[in-house]
Amino acid sequence: MPATWRLVIEYDGSAFSGWQRQPRDPSVQAALEAALGTLFGVPRVITHASGRTDAGVHALGQVVSFTADKHRDPEHVRLGLNTLLPPEVSVIAAALAPTGFHARLSAVGKTYRYRVLHRRDRSPFHHRYALQLRVACDWGAVEAGMATLVGTHDYSAFRGAGCTAKSPVRTVDWALHRQEADEHFLEFHGNGFLRYQVRRMVGTLIEVGTGKRPPSNVAEVLAGRDPRAAGKTALPCGLYLVSVDYPPGALLLDAVAGVQEPGGVAHLDGPAADAGAGDE
Repeated sequence: MPATWRLVIEYDGSAFSGWQRQPRDPSVQAALEAALGTLFGVPRVITHASGRTDAGVHALGQVVSFTADKHRDPEHVRLGLNTLLPPEVSVIAAALAPTGFHARLSAVGKTYRYRVLHRRDRSPFHHRYALQLRVACDWGAVEAGMATLVGTHDYSAFRGAGCTAKSPVRTVDWALHRQEADEHFLEFHGNGFLRYQVRRMVGTLIEVGTGKRPPSNVAEVLAGRDPRAAGKTALPCGLYLVSVDYPPGALLLDAVAGVQEPGGVAHLDGPAADAGAGDE
């Protein structure tokens, strides 16, 4: 009987056209499946990610599932993949999972982080990994706008073109802003996100911070459900998939890769079935 596997990977999205395999452009999925095929000695291993990240979007804790007939030691799988993969991709955990585990369909929550470098001069070391903001920004106003995005809402106003999710309704459990020196992080946790949702929310919030719209306008945009009213979609380079949440039962075969938290959710160190179809 084929064994089900779960990987946790991180990657530099600037090197790829996104997670999903493309006919001509390099993708994380194609690189990972090629490495898995070599490792397991088969033509192709089909993988499923917790969600599709777009071109330029990074991951600190993307979760991937696949099945394979041949037995391998999990540690050898991790080490072998990291030998075969390009330097922009790293497997940070490999484990056997219960039969039926699916990285997308089994997920119950995600955390995304958007990174902003806020200083007068641009940085040659951050242009692929953060939005560089060089004008004045009222981060208190940004926080006020963020607060209105928490809850269960129809997020049609922040839904990007090409989103295949059946419903625009999502739940954002929390949204917070934190600062480290001249870097600012806008973080969102929810049961799933529509395509471009996080980047469109951030783009709107940056316009609030830079005085182009008041904080109260965020609630108006959300209620209006009109994508034309939202701010400019923030650049993909600042977005990171931080972690994905799964019920404890999805992780029964491995007590190391997942750390069980209060409330019955195991966190892999950040959407329900439909939500995964439209993620960044």
